[in-house]
Amino acid sequence: MTYKKVFLLFRITILMITFCAPNPGNSMDIKPPLNNSDVDTGVIDKEMLAVLSAAGIFEQARKMGFDASKYLVPLAHLPNNPYRRYRWSIGYNTNDSIMISALPTEEEVGWTPWERWYRDSKGIIRKESWVLYPSKNTSVNSGAHWYKLEDESLYPRYLHTPKSLEELFKVYRIDEAANILGFDASKVLIEPLSASAKNYYLQCRWVVIPHILAADGPVIYILPPMHQSDQYPWESWYTDGKTKLIHHVHYTQPNQRATKSWKEFSGAPQRPPEIFGVVWYWFDDKALQPTIKDVSNARFLK
Repeated sequence: MTYKKVFLLFRITILMITFCAPNPGNSMDIKPPLNNSDVDTGVIDKEMLAVLSAAGIFEQARKMGFDASKYLVPLAHLPNNPYRRYRWSIGYNTNDSIMISALPTEEEVGWTPWERWYRDSKGIIRKESWVLYPSKNTSVNSGAHWYKLEDESLYPRYLHTPKSLEELFKVYRIDEAANILGFDASKVLIEPLSASAKNYYLQCRWVVIPHILAADGPVIYILPPMHQSDQYPWESWYTDGKTKLIHHVHYTQPNQRATKSWKEFSGAPQRPPEIFGVVWYWFDDKALQPTIKDVSNARFLK
């Protein structure tokens, strides 16, 4: 092991030991929304902890009196952690106080919230979640503006694993994207599913990303683990401005329905990175419903 690696591991260990105590007077604090299925205590993402440390997140949290060991370190125990793709940084809030920021990846910015922690003028630590879409209070001259979501917990928004599709739709803002597209998310995306299919879709990654072919409007993606995409497809719902609603279904193997082929090259904008560099066999589903209606073995994604 090199000197630099030893020093980095030593620094992380010291930071985790010396984190500040929780702030008992913080009115925004709630109990952690964790259970055994959320956190794998036997696995820790040391690379993510190193990134947070290098960005100065732990040092700033200590200065703020923000208990990073309680609110941020558990992210390194999540098996499918979206925050490892975020850009973590230190900046300034509107009241000139130092602020910790977690900005989602470029393709997700706007629909996926930008989260930030700071100490307000009364000395209380706050967390805010900000989004651009769907746009509010805009005009031709003013354009889009960031606005704050109702989110008072100090915990990262995606630390808690949703226990139902209804909860997932609210947390990941799928219902809002569906409203923009003009359909009822519960009726179209949940009601047709069996119990095992609901469990399947609960294990997939759901994300909303705007795209130029959708007039920069929202595209709802469902992404299974890509190594199983020959059997379980990735799906998308959007409108191109001509057709009211479009549902495309993509596999890595051709089948009776998926006869067209298409490939997205690495680094293409406005696309989830999981789909890059693979030939996809796809079809246009006129029924508009999720493809997996029933699953005989609901543990297939584990």
